[in-house]
Order: sequence, then structure tokens, then C-alpha cells
Amino acid sequence: MFFRCYLSKANFFIKIVLLGFLLCFKAVALDTKIPVSEEEWNKAYTSLNWKEGPSLVNFNEANSKINISSDFSILEGKDAQQLLYWLNGVTFDYVSVYAIDDYSSQYTFYYTDSGYVKTDDWTDVDPNKFINDIKKNYKASNETRKKNGQPTVLNVSWKKKPYLDGVYNSVYYALNIQWSDNTSTTEGTAIILGREGYTTASYVAGNNGYQEQLLLNLSKIHKFNATKEYKDWKSGDKIAAAGIGALLASTLGIKAMKPGIIAAALLLLKKFWFIIFLPFIWLGKFFTGSSKKNKR
Repeated sequence: MFFRCYLSKANFFIKIVLLGFLLCFKAVALDTKIPVSEEEWNKAYTSLNWKEGPSLVNFNEANSKINISSDFSILEGKDAQQLLYWLNGVTFDYVSVYAIDDYSSQYTFYYTDSGYVKTDDWTDVDPNKFINDIKKNYKASNETRKKNGQPTVLNVSWKKKPYLDGVYNSVYYALNIQWSDNTSTTEGTAIILGREGYTTASYVAGNNGYQEQLLLNLSKIHKFNATKEYKDWKSGDKIAAAGIGALLASTLGIKAMKPGIIAAALLLLKKFWFIIFLPFIWLGKFFTGSSKKNKR
């Protein structure tokens, strides 16, 4: 009798836990209906929890802070992921912070807990091979874009070839993206190395054109907390499975390096969507001048 009673209570407890999980999942589930008209986009944007800069964002999972200026509006967590889904038609559940300024320049940030990434394999980086593989890989993303009625990628080229910055312990690169709707975007990335992993910060150029300083600023406005910086590594700390060269290759979705190295690097990836291609769509209409202030 006692055993049956115990099982009954246990089953009840399990049901409560499962119910709570389902409710929680439902609460954070993304809205998968992608806006089409200007009215739908306006309604979608105003439904999100926007914050105005200047703001010192606590990026807790990275043990860092992001100092975002007054020019930017900011989304965090699920709100950032929701907007990225509407723009791309796929989930970016690893992105933690999104920001957009008055000229539609955009930033995204996410962190990978990989361990300390060494830089001694940088000599293996071959930008010419990389760009050829990128052109092959973006075609896979186009199939999803077609299904969602979104513009597809026609071509990709280097705007800034990969560069290793030993002062800020970061790698920068930028790509020009040509779209099927006769538009183009320039998208830069900074891989910012820390003691225990790295932050991937992306920059999409806005209506005022590509500003390389905005790309380089990513490693300046993002700061790892005390004792968590790249220089703070100590013997005995976890070492990443791949060096920076292989990590860069995997970030770009490339298999152009030594098989053993790239296989290890791919373990660090969170998604196949190696580049966040972001067409502007209606962004320029809602984030310029007074419209930015009036959307909330």
C-alpha cells in the first residue's frame, strides 16, 4: 500500500514537472509566422522588448560586458532570437544580444565555451580557398530562404580578408553579400578570444555604408571580466580542441584545412548557419530618426 502511494506521489510530481516544462517551453517559443507587409513588420517590431542605449549589457554567459552607445536600440535573449528568426526564417537560439543603430547598422553577440583558443595555426589560413568554399556553402541556406519567400544569396566576396589582431586578441573579417532582390549588404565578424572561450560578434553595415571602425570596435566595446581575459590563461586551464585558424574555418563553414584539425573545430560549432545573412527588408523604415523613438 505504501509502495503504491509512493508511486502515485512520484507520478504526480513527474506530471507537475513535465507540465511546468511544457508551459515554460510554450512561453519562450518563437513566433514562426514571418511578417510580410509593412504593417506586419511594424507590429512585429513593436511587440519586442527594446532597450535604448547607452547601456552596459551584462553578458553573463561570457563573463563579459558590452558597452553599447546611445545610437543603438538593444534586444536581449529571446527577443533578439525572435527578430533574427523573422529576418532569416531559421532559429538563432545561441544569440544573446542584438543591437541596431539609427542607420540600420546591426550587431549580434554570442559566446562559445570552448576553452582557451591557441593562435599558432594562423599560418594555415588561406582566404582564397575560404571564399571559394563559402560560395558553395551559402547555397544550402538559400533553400530555406526560398521556402520562406525571402531574398536568396547570389554571391559572396571578401570586403576584409581575415586579420589576426594580437593587441585585442581578436580575428576580424568582412563579406560582401549580393541578394536576389537587387540589394547588397556588408557583414563583418570579430572572434574575440577570452580565457575560457570566445565571443563571436557580428556587424552588418547600415544605410551609411560599411564602416570598418564599427567592425574593429566590436573587440573594444566587448570586454571580458577581470581574470577572464585572454591574457589571464594559466597552466591547467582547458585548451580548445582547435586553434584559431581551424576555428575560423569552421565559423565560415569551411572544410579546407587538415581533416583532423577541422573535425575538432567543427565540434565547437553550435549551428550550420555559419554566417548571419541579414537583408534589410523593412529595417530602414523603423530605425531612423524619430521613427526609432516612436516604435515603442
